[in-house]
Amino acid sequence: MTTIARRHLPTLGAAAVGAAAAIGLPTAAAAPGKQPVPPGGTGIDQLQRMRVPRGPSTADGPVWSPAATGFAGVPTEQNPAGAVGGQGGTVHEVTTADELAAAVSTAGPRIVLVHGSIEMPFGSMLDIPSETSVLGVGRGAEIVGGGFRLLEVSNVVIRNLTFRDSYVAGDWDGKSDDNDNDGIRVDTSQHVWIDHCEFVRLGDGQVDVRKDSTNVTVSWCVFRDHNKTLGVGWTDNVVTTLTLHHNWFSNTHQRNGSIDNVALCHVYNCLLDGASSYGMASRGASQLLIEHSDFRSVRNAIGASDAASRVAQNGNVRDSSWGSWEDTGIDADPADHYSYALDPVDEVAGLLGRHAGPHARRQSAPRRLHVAQDGSGDLLSIHAAVGAAARSPHPVEIIIHPGTYREVVTVWPGVDGLVLRGASGDPADVVLTYDKPAQDWATCTVLASDVSLHALTLENTFDRTTGDDRPAYPLRSLDDSLTLVDVLLVDGPHEISDPRA
Repeated sequence: MTTIARRHLPTLGAAAVGAAAAIGLPTAAAAPGKQPVPPGGTGIDQLQRMRVPRGPSTADGPVWSPAATGFAGVPTEQNPAGAVGGQGGTVHEVTTADELAAAVSTAGPRIVLVHGSIEMPFGSMLDIPSETSVLGVGRGAEIVGGGFRLLEVSNVVIRNLTFRDSYVAGDWDGKSDDNDNDGIRVDTSQHVWIDHCEFVRLGDGQVDVRKDSTNVTVSWCVFRDHNKTLGVGWTDNVVTTLTLHHNWFSNTHQRNGSIDNVALCHVYNCLLDGASSYGMASRGASQLLIEHSDFRSVRNAIGASDAASRVAQNGNVRDSSWGSWEDTGIDADPADHYSYALDPVDEVAGLLGRHAGPHARRQSAPRRLHVAQDGSGDLLSIHAAVGAAARSPHPVEIIIHPGTYREVVTVWPGVDGLVLRGASGDPADVVLTYDKPAQDWATCTVLASDVSLHALTLENTFDRTTGDDRPAYPLRSLDDSLTLVDVLLVDGPHEISDPRA
C-alpha cells in the first residue's frame, strides 16, 4: 500500500441522522414499535420495487446498496440522509416518454419506475427535478435516443437503467451543432447518485458532471463504445466532490474520466478495458485518488495534466497499458468524509463482469455485424462494432456499408481473427479517416493477431501545411500477421510496430 500525503478538506456537513435514516430505517429518536412506511418506501423497499437481488456483496458492502455510497451519501444540513431521491414520495409507473415526462413534473418527492424500453425524441434531454428517483424495474429498462439533465437540483437518484443510441451518425467527435446531448448531464447540482446504469453509443458525453456540482457518486456503471465518456469540470472553482467506484469502461477513447478542478475525486475498484486516448486525468487544481483499479490496454492510463494537478495511486495494476502512470501525492483523504472498503484488485474484473450495469445485463453480438450510417445496419460506427466484437465469445465479421467514417478504431488484444470488410467490394466506397500524428494514435490500430481488412480505404489527414513533419499513420499493427485485401492507404504508410513499446 502506498502512503498518501494528506491535508484534510473542510468538513462536508454533520452526520445529523446517520446510516439508519439513509436507508429509511427508524432512528434512535423514533417511537418504538412498527414504523409507518411512506408511499415511496424505504431504500430497501425500493430495491424490491426494482426487482434486483439483495444478496450479492463485496468487501465494500452490498452490490445493490439500499443507501447512497461515496460522496452522494455524505450528510449535509440540506440533505441530512445524503441522496435518497424521492424516497417517501409518490410512486409512478411509466412505459412511455410522455408518461415519464408527466411523472417527473408532479409536485413533491417522486419515485418513477421505468418499465421496458422508453423511446425519447431523438437527441432530447429530459429535465429531472430535485427529490426524484428514476429507477428501472427488473431487466431491460432503458432510455433510448435521449438523456437526462439535472440543472441546479438536489437529491436525485438514478438506478438500473441503460441509456443508449443517441449517437449522431458520422459525428463520433460529438461536435455537430445539433448534437449537444449526453446520457446524463449534471450541472450545479448536489447529492446525485447514479448507480448500476449502462451508457452506450450516445451523442456527446456519456455522463458529464459540471459547473460546481458536489456530493456526486457514480457506481457500478458500464461505459462502453464511445468517444467522450465521463467529463468533470467546466468551472474555475475547485469545489466538486465526486466518487467513482466499481465502474467498467470498455472500448472508449477519452475522459475516462477527465477530472478538472475537482476538490476531491475518489476512484476505486474500477476497470478500464481498452481506452485509445487516455484513461484518468487530473486537470486544473484537481485532487484525484485512484485505488485498486485495473487498467488494461489503456493509453496514458493515469496522468496529471497541469502544474497544480495532483493524483495519487494505491494498489492499481496495468496490463498492456502504456504512457502516463503518475503519482504526485494528494492533499486530501476521502476517509475523512465516508467509509469504504477496497475489493482486491485482482477480483475487480470478475466482480464487474458479473455485477456492473443494470440488473441481469447481457450483451451479445452476432457472428456478422453490419455497420451503416443510414441506420440500416446493426450499428452506426465501426468503433462500436469493434467493441462488440472484443467482448464477444466467438469470432465476428464486421461488414461496413458505404460512407466516410471519421473515428478512431483500435482492435484490442484478444480480438484475434477479426474481419473488417467493405460491403461493396470497392475500397473507394468505405473510408475510415482521422487526423492525428503517430505520437497520438493512428486512424486504425491493430493490437490483435490474424486480423483481416478487405475493400477499405484508410486515411490520415494530419495537417502538414504548417510545416509539421511528424509521422502520421492511417494504419498501425502490432505485427505482420495482418491481412490486407484491396485496402487503400492514403496520406501515410502501414506502420508495423507496437505503440505500447
